[in-house]
Amino acid sequence: MTIFSINKKINKLIKNPNMFFYDYFRKRVFVKAPESTQKVIEKTQIQTTPMLDIMEIHRLGLAEYIKKNLDTGVAPEDGFDNNGLLIWSGYLNGLISFIATLRNMMSMDVTIYTLGGGYSFQASHSEEIDLKNIYNKLANRPDFIIELSNTLGQLHVLHFYLYDINEDGLAILRSSRALIRKVYVNEIKSTFVLDENFRSDKIDAVYTWVNQAETKWQNLWNETFAELEFDPDRFTNNDELKYSLRSLNKYAPWLNKIYIVSNCSKPEWLKNDDTIKWIDHSDIFPSTEMLPTFNSHAIECCLHKIPGLSEKFIYLNDDFILSQPCLPSDFFDETGRSISYFESYGMVNTSSKKTIEKDYLLAAHNSNKLLKTTFPFYNARNLHRHVPYALKKSVLNDIEKKYSDHFLKTRHAKIRSENDINLTSFLYHHFALATGNSVKFDTSGMIVRPENIKTLLSKDTFKYKMLCFNDGDGSSNNADYKKLTIQFFNKRLKEPAPWEDTSYPRLESEVE
Repeated sequence: MTIFSINKKINKLIKNPNMFFYDYFRKRVFVKAPESTQKVIEKTQIQTTPMLDIMEIHRLGLAEYIKKNLDTGVAPEDGFDNNGLLIWSGYLNGLISFIATLRNMMSMDVTIYTLGGGYSFQASHSEEIDLKNIYNKLANRPDFIIELSNTLGQLHVLHFYLYDINEDGLAILRSSRALIRKVYVNEIKSTFVLDENFRSDKIDAVYTWVNQAETKWQNLWNETFAELEFDPDRFTNNDELKYSLRSLNKYAPWLNKIYIVSNCSKPEWLKNDDTIKWIDHSDIFPSTEMLPTFNSHAIECCLHKIPGLSEKFIYLNDDFILSQPCLPSDFFDETGRSISYFESYGMVNTSSKKTIEKDYLLAAHNSNKLLKTTFPFYNARNLHRHVPYALKKSVLNDIEKKYSDHFLKTRHAKIRSENDINLTSFLYHHFALATGNSVKFDTSGMIVRPENIKTLLSKDTFKYKMLCFNDGDGSSNNADYKKLTIQFFNKRLKEPAPWEDTSYPRLESEVE
């Protein structure tokens, strides 16, 4: 072997290690590989870009079409996600070309990004795109997400996981989140397949919502608290519900039913849909004497009374947004325990003698004292983060049985009081953790405020999985903050959900 050929091979190894090992495997080890593996490797020489058949895509769905044409594995992270596809890195160039062709033929906008915000790309259906640059940016990544949408209402969100082939014929998955990291190439399709029995139980979503602009709500407030002004930061409606629901449709399509708990009328843009269930406060409160209520702590103490609610559910405020694809495993682990996302620092201290001014901290303090009566050596110091709360109906019922008097006091308080408990954001998670019904995890999330929202529109647009556009400290009256918030929503969540009445006039702030 000449020096020139050696240098050529070294250069090839550095620039394209996948092809180097592919050639090595084909020439040196091919004769030792099982016959089925030989066929898989041979096929890569014949077809690296799937043929585009629009009618077949409509019939099968885009994920299934790609799976069929690129011999991909599916659901490599949890065994359930039909939109998670495992592909050989040697197919990457062909995949990008296929996506570009599909985009042109179906006039689709495209968004490509990696988790954590390392790389992102967006282009409308009419913009030119540099396929080579996209390939170079993704070639060494473990996984990435491609979103496609158009004005016809078609929406695809696919999560691609890459694997390499080594000289022994092993597929090495790059992502550390994969269920299995190494498998023979010929076993990819039989290893990474949808397990229809993996998760047979249903998971619902629940919202609490208020529209302070509605005359009905204002009359209820004035009749109950004639001398009190309401806090605009707590009750103001900025149409966040529409975008939060869009984020569920886009990034958590596996959800079963969505319940919206309110004492207001449905917004005009929300049409009747089998997925959305509107729940009035009177449907869940045990006594009409407790109504009307304007206390979120009281309402949250009744959520597990929603008729037909699934055992496992996630609870969201209307300012919570999913910003990346989520899986059931982001909320419940493989044994069925709920996942709690606690703040990294403690804010609750039972030994403190200082007056607690914040009502949510006072409720956490009260909840902690209850926990001490049951678990004297357990220290509940951390609040739950401002991300969706994973809850189980059976655990909530157990907590109510144990602390029924405190549920009663909280439900009777029509605005937040010094006797409240905060069930969904504190008490449940610590009780569940102490009884083995919950487990602590972490996730990428951010509380969006006026002082940090500009980073979300620039370098951090694709960085976080869960966001909270939190109104507080007067932000509800901050016009610039509201304008930038709508800009982000229109950038990331422009696709209407099936339950939206698209004929309803858009807000002026929604028009780009």
